[in-house]
Amino acid sequence: MGERTAALSARAPAGAIQVTFLGTSAGIPTETRGLPSLALSLGGEILLFDCGEGTQIQFRRAGLRPGRLAHILISHLHGDHVLGLPGLLMSLQLGGRTQPLGLHGPPGIGDFIRATLERLAAHVAFPLEITEHSGPERVVHGSGYEVECRPLEHRILCLGYALQEAPRPGALDVAVARRLGVADGPLMGRLKAGESVTTADGRVVTAREVLRPPVPGRRIAYCTDTRPCPACLALARDADLLIHESTFTSDRAEDAQQKGHSTAAEAAAIAAQAGARRLALTHISPRYQDPEAQRADAGCLFPATVVAADLQRLTVPKRVA
Repeated sequence: MGERTAALSARAPAGAIQVTFLGTSAGIPTETRGLPSLALSLGGEILLFDCGEGTQIQFRRAGLRPGRLAHILISHLHGDHVLGLPGLLMSLQLGGRTQPLGLHGPPGIGDFIRATLERLAAHVAFPLEITEHSGPERVVHGSGYEVECRPLEHRILCLGYALQEAPRPGALDVAVARRLGVADGPLMGRLKAGESVTTADGRVVTAREVLRPPVPGRRIAYCTDTRPCPACLALARDADLLIHESTFTSDRAEDAQQKGHSTAAEAAAIAAQAGARRLALTHISPRYQDPEAQRADAGCLFPATVVAADLQRLTVPKRVA
């Protein structure tokens, strides 16, 4: 417990993206694992992926601020992924929320929310902006990032998501700028901002001449519930972190195939083929009490694997040039 508390209290480096696992079980909760949900924090905003029963409790236990919640993205309409959503929305209403909230998911998510709130005689006064997707398409255009979705391979329509951060401008090569006659001071700052400047001897120096190549933005992919499929590969391509379901281990590969799920080894194979940097396994069947079974199944194919635990946080630092 002490290790978990330390993880929760640790501050992320400036500019880091944090992923907080709120629920990591599959189908039913256990004593240590809640139902699927994770929060992605960046730039003062929180994006919530799936909302199983109990998500709002875990959200608070993790020390996350409800006012920063900007978008909820639901993968599919199986109960373990959505039944926490009505309660969360009602709590936001009781908390006095006024700012808009984006809700994204497959066709039917709007009917589910409207019917549930109506039956419960619940009212949501803040703007709830519901959009339904079948993919592949862009679902969120945020400040400095985008989120895309693609249909995965499950028993019903299920969406996988990937957050792509915008590239950062390359660093200013001061030595090159000086050789071109640019004086230290405001002109250097204008070049760094992407502008062209004129030197004392009348030469025009463009930013392209003195800026290093742009630094690619970070990419985080979320794939659950699914069989290995081309959409998983596309979402996970060059990802800094792939979050992939791992309902079973390889000794139950037939169960995985029949139920539209993946084994830990299959998730690892996707990570390796996609060139991902790290893999986090989630959506763990309650039959597995010890995470070592999942870790061992995936680790031989993709060593940079972690088996996610509830309230665990992973930090995705900025890419360096």
